[in-house]
Amino acid sequence: MTRAGMIFVICWTVFAPKAINAAEFGSSPYPKGFSDIFSGIVPTAPGLYATVFNGNVQLGVDAKFTADFLTLTYVTKWKILGGTYAFGVAPSYMSMDTDVGLTVSRLTGPLGRTFGPFEFTFGDTESAVGDTGITPILLGWHSGNFFWNAGMTAFAPTGVYSTRNLASTSLNHWAVIPTFAITYFDQKSQWQASSAFAYAVNFENPATDYTSGNLFHNDSCITKIFGPLQLGVVAYAMVQTTPDSGRGAKLGANESQVYGVGPMRWAERPRCHSP
Repeated sequence: MTRAGMIFVICWTVFAPKAINAAEFGSSPYPKGFSDIFSGIVPTAPGLYATVFNGNVQLGVDAKFTADFLTLTYVTKWKILGGTYAFGVAPSYMSMDTDVGLTVSRLTGPLGRTFGPFEFTFGDTESAVGDTGITPILLGWHSGNFFWNAGMTAFAPTGVYSTRNLASTSLNHWAVIPTFAITYFDQKSQWQASSAFAYAVNFENPATDYTSGNLFHNDSCITKIFGPLQLGVVAYAMVQTTPDSGRGAKLGANESQVYGVGPMRWAERPRCHSP
């Protein structure tokens, strides 16, 4: 039997108390809000499961980064340490739109005449295959209303990148991301609460000699199920735990902190096929 589910998530961040950009491109290989509803559950029925994730990141006043991930997870019949063993891959499609403004202050000529100020704007847009997450191991357990899992993901730079372009669809570096998630789900009341943790260990971008600091992530949510619809609140946090380094880190060892919380609407459209 092969089972697949398609999940669509829409959330709005309405409160971000702190957002300080560091890390190269101001971004992480682990998207904020990537794991939320039922993040602690690994299905016990063997088969292929698919999840669609869409995220929009504002990298700056004039830079937007949109990511679409298709997460494919295959759940096996095997048990390791008493947990259900699964593995998966998450290819992505990225779009980046960047505008850079340059302002030249007022100039005074030799005869005392003034010119300016002058403003120049130039930009770049790129839409292409992005980077890929590869999860060779994901183990899931459950007891009563509690579900939890632990895994390891490798982040591979498979997207388009060039130092000559303002917009790229790749971070152009590898990363290793251990993960842990837990879910409480009461089937009678149809309430669920989940919290997912990830720690992104970044490697050097060889094109810029820039190594982003390591990043701690937490995605949490509480929702109430109404048939195929869920309504609730989602929150995320990203905290950089080590400074940026390398010859390319010319702005110093800055460290990021990003927080957000907002309402969520979640809809599920199941797709099941049985031979």
